[in-house]
Amino acid sequence: MISFQRLGVVMAHELRMTSRDWSPVAVMLIFPVISMAFLKPAFQPALQQAGYKGANGAEQVVPGQAVIAAFFVVSLVVFAFFTEYGGSTWDRLRASRAASIEIVLGKTLPRIGLTVVQFVVVLVAGVLIFDLNIRGSVVALAPLVVAFSICLAFLGVAAVALCRTAQQANAFSIVGMVLFGAIGGALVPYDVLPGWAKSIAPVTPTYWAMRGFRSVIFDAEGLGGVLAPVGALLGMTMLFALVALSRFRFDQQKIGWG
Repeated sequence: MISFQRLGVVMAHELRMTSRDWSPVAVMLIFPVISMAFLKPAFQPALQQAGYKGANGAEQVVPGQAVIAAFFVVSLVVFAFFTEYGGSTWDRLRASRAASIEIVLGKTLPRIGLTVVQFVVVLVAGVLIFDLNIRGSVVALAPLVVAFSICLAFLGVAAVALCRTAQQANAFSIVGMVLFGAIGGALVPYDVLPGWAKSIAPVTPTYWAMRGFRSVIFDAEGLGGVLAPVGALLGMTMLFALVALSRFRFDQQKIGWG
């Protein structure tokens, strides 16, 4: 049974670690906003050519860059675990009263919260600065953002479970960000992707996140428009959790950052 007191202690430890270096958090918040300023004019004609009359480019760029930047959470989860290995504190953490599930959740929950905050900041900036018009229900974006944030966090846990070194896990997260971002329709609109990319796009979390955003932003949908994307993202979360559960060995020695 999970002890919320022990879970809170692990989470507080993670927040202290994060407070020592805010640069990754700054990147998550600043990178997408700067990218939007450069990319919005380029996507306006692409969206109009795809049939979205009156689009100004923000409809693709704002959620797309937010989704891509959210992938930094995979690296942050990887960093959270491998820092313990590199600092030789993993064994002490294991020897504490915290159960394995409490350690995993304590390290991932703060990152999930950070990703949700990042989405809020980027979407608000999109509305106030880049003239993003959200035609549907803003409330419908909440479960979509939370589901996607949880999915990415557990993708990070799965990467930790599968990789033996910090460099391997970090490379996994970077390649995943670029590959999933391109195939899933976050870098460019899904409508302009080649046929082979469209056929495999549904296996990526980014596809479902962007599909949910399109439903709300372009099609003026409400909660009903994001049910399928949220369900798919939670299904992927379960898959990543099962991978982590089957491969994570708490007594396994890994090579972290020294």
